[in-house]
Amino acid sequence: EPKAFFDAVAFGDATHGVAVSDSVDGQFVVLLTSDGGITWTRVPADRLPAALPGEGAFAASGSNVAMAGPSRLWFGTTKGRVLRSSDGGRTWTVQVAPIATGDATGIFSVAFRDATHGVIVGGNYTQERASGDHAAMTADGGATWTRATRSVSGFRSAVAWLPTSTTSWLSVGPAGSDWSNDDGRTWTPSGGDGYDALSFAPGTATGWASGAGGRIARVTVTSGAR
Repeated sequence: EPKAFFDAVAFGDATHGVAVSDSVDGQFVVLLTSDGGITWTRVPADRLPAALPGEGAFAASGSNVAMAGPSRLWFGTTKGRVLRSSDGGRTWTVQVAPIATGDATGIFSVAFRDATHGVIVGGNYTQERASGDHAAMTADGGATWTRATRSVSGFRSAVAWLPTSTTSWLSVGPAGSDWSNDDGRTWTPSGGDGYDALSFAPGTATGWASGAGGRIARVTVTSGAR
């Protein structure tokens, strides 16, 4: 697809993966693999909800798409919508999330700790320190989303679950970071420099964040403390 721009890729296991592009001619371009990326197949347009005018996905952190195992898939869009599939990407539904949208504003990152509990973050990347409705969570696999009662403290481009915890999450943006210990309902600024992307090693309390100027930070969490 020469018009496609692939914003992010994710794998649910060693063989099942998904790649998501901005919309092309009113339709999202979603590719699936079941052989570890050797071959990719496009999801037929009639299996996906139609895209809104100009709808795409922010590529700031490479984390606007998530998988939980081989069957559960989600991705967030520039229009504040979350598309999800529970059958390995064969069919998709869409849900509008209670998150701010507009110019340069929308969902930048989506992450799930299991098949039902997930968090989305975003904001306006031209207003890095502006607060607002920039975080939401789900407890039913993305069928419904709830606005955070105390949101992140600015634009956030990435969110990740702490694998050694039950309900702890870290979110980062170029102007700072925030921490949640209650599955994304409330967030507290956690200080430190700003970063753009974030990932924790599976099953560990150690992660890495990358930011402007070639910076890479190691993040270590002990007993829930930042």
